[in-house]
Amino acid sequence: MLAPQDSSSMGSPRLFLYRMVRAARLDGHIFTSLRDDESATGQSLLVLALAGLSFGFGLAALVGGDLIGVLVGSVAGMAVGVLVGFVWLSLTYLVATRLFKGTSSYWGLTRPLFFATSPALFFLLMSIPAWPIHDLARSLGVGWTAVSSVFAVKNAMGFDAQRSLVTFIIVALAMLIIYGFLPPL
Repeated sequence: MLAPQDSSSMGSPRLFLYRMVRAARLDGHIFTSLRDDESATGQSLLVLALAGLSFGFGLAALVGGDLIGVLVGSVAGMAVGVLVGFVWLSLTYLVATRLFKGTSSYWGLTRPLFFATSPALFFLLMSIPAWPIHDLARSLGVGWTAVSSVFAVKNAMGFDAQRSLVTFIIVALAMLIIYGFLPPL
């Protein structure tokens, strides 16, 4: 995919897709440029919302049900995705800045980290009702998004790969602990 030629169209769909593809390709330069580009905040929030929507739709369609159930599942997935995204971001910011002395601002980390959820669009494939496809789509979406978020933190905070990976592991363990204290639905 070619880089957008017109730099004045910062909100253009072409630039949006370009950034998503580059983030999914684990391009360190895009994560660094997102950290510094305050105009990309809205786009990063949209990527996070699309990731949650994709998971909600994929899961609701896989479980089955009528159109209303799939729509409710999609919207619920988007809401939960955005909530979990901000909790993940906040924990990542605390670990990266307090423990490892990272230098990025909160919103400077937000943009790369939320664009790192671009591979989560693979969750849409969970809606295909064939046994290996939905499991592979879920695994691919989770794994690729996890690796992408490690790269995002690495480039946004200026870390080496080891500190970025340890940050991810600490935050993942903290999220598991928080999840363990949540009441069952």
